[in-house]
Amino acid sequence: MVENSFSEGSKNKIFVVKNKALLKQYAQKKQKVFGLGIIVINLLLLGTADIDELNLLDLDLEEWQEPTVHQPISYISYDSFWFKMIGLKIKKKHQIDIQDLENNTQQVFVVLIKDAAIEHFSIYTIKQGTKVKSLES
Repeated sequence: MVENSFSEGSKNKIFVVKNKALLKQYAQKKQKVFGLGIIVINLLLLGTADIDELNLLDLDLEEWQEPTVHQPISYISYDSFWFKMIGLKIKKKHQIDIQDLENNTQQVFVVLIKDAAIEHFSIYTIKQGTKVKSLES
């Protein structure tokens, strides 16, 4: 099993901190229409693209595609298959239940996927204020 290096974790946290306002706005926009959920960032697909180039806030909700982890950045709603799958993996690895609705209403969960099997990932929360917290153990 590959362990996260300190520098990789720092790079991921810097990415989330740098983009927290945009990610929070994106989550709030999607929550209004689709309900509670998480933001999934597939690092394999994001590549070198700048998050601002993806125009997350300008995407028309009518063009909404089925939520999937096979997009660079996607909003996965609470009632989807992928939310349940990611939730189980997070619970198994970190003993954190993201399916707890009380937790979900107070913060935005951001999951950074690092491999196709969703075995290696980082999870962060963006509180309603401005603080970003890593949920890694």
